[in-house]
Amino acid sequence: MEKPQVSELEPGTAEDLVRDAEALGIEQISSRMITDWVEVGLLAAPVFQKSTQHGRDPGLFPAAQRRLFAELLKVRQRSPLKRVPHHTMIPVVLFLWLADDTVVPVPQARRALRTYARTTGRTNGARRQENARRIVDQFAHPSAAFHERRAAQLLVEQGEKTRKPDWEKLHAVLTAVCSPWRSIGVPLLERGIGRPDVPLTVTDAIVIMMAAQQVTARLRTEQVQEEHLLHARAVHRTNWAQYQDERHQPKPQGTTLGFYTTPEGMEAQLREQVQAFTRTLAGVLGITRDLAAKARVGQLPF
Repeated sequence: MEKPQVSELEPGTAEDLVRDAEALGIEQISSRMITDWVEVGLLAAPVFQKSTQHGRDPGLFPAAQRRLFAELLKVRQRSPLKRVPHHTMIPVVLFLWLADDTVVPVPQARRALRTYARTTGRTNGARRQENARRIVDQFAHPSAAFHERRAAQLLVEQGEKTRKPDWEKLHAVLTAVCSPWRSIGVPLLERGIGRPDVPLTVTDAIVIMMAAQQVTARLRTEQVQEEHLLHARAVHRTNWAQYQDERHQPKPQGTTLGFYTTPEGMEAQLREQVQAFTRTLAGVLGITRDLAAKARVGQLPF
């Protein structure tokens, strides 16, 4: 019997997906694993067919989901890890949902976002250190002292690990590395980063980070309605296209070096876009607006 080709598929059951994996030379794939993938959002729930004789027949996965399953298996095969956690492949699913309307349905995306939110910060120390270093490097003025940079980096790392950042201390240390020329009795001249025509201040950055934390907490418990997810996706597509265009345009003099740099590696690029979507979602839900209003009158906890 000829093995099925995963590039030309019809709707199939979980057992068909297991056979698809075998056709790709991948063993130890079970129907139980398929169920787990549905639960975390790597796959959509199968569509159950009612049977006139036996109640109902096994659920069918659409052809697009069978192709997605095959592609996710290939992603897993390319990983250098012996055991690839489910959540590490979630950005692939979310990227597809953000870019296309035909592969990932909204209920699947909602479960994938839940998994993404629950595993945010669940990474190794080396990656947390690199993330923190990148954030501090963006804000740090060339004259910032090493101990100030180090203090800021450690606070960012700690906040990501515990999911409970000390916003007051974080604002203070980022301000110290961003605007290190403070003088006694002289009002602080807060330096902005990014484009000189639309600078991002430390306060702006803290607002964005706090908004991202709040929207992540809502996604973790599926408190965001599907209509809001769809609205945020539409806004994100427009914003992301504009941002990608800006990346390739000449930058105004004084733009922070590396501010528009594309992350290295496909995984980092996928995560960048998912993170951008969560920031857009925070805006659509009004979280960023409310926090920014409090920041303007000094009501934030820093």
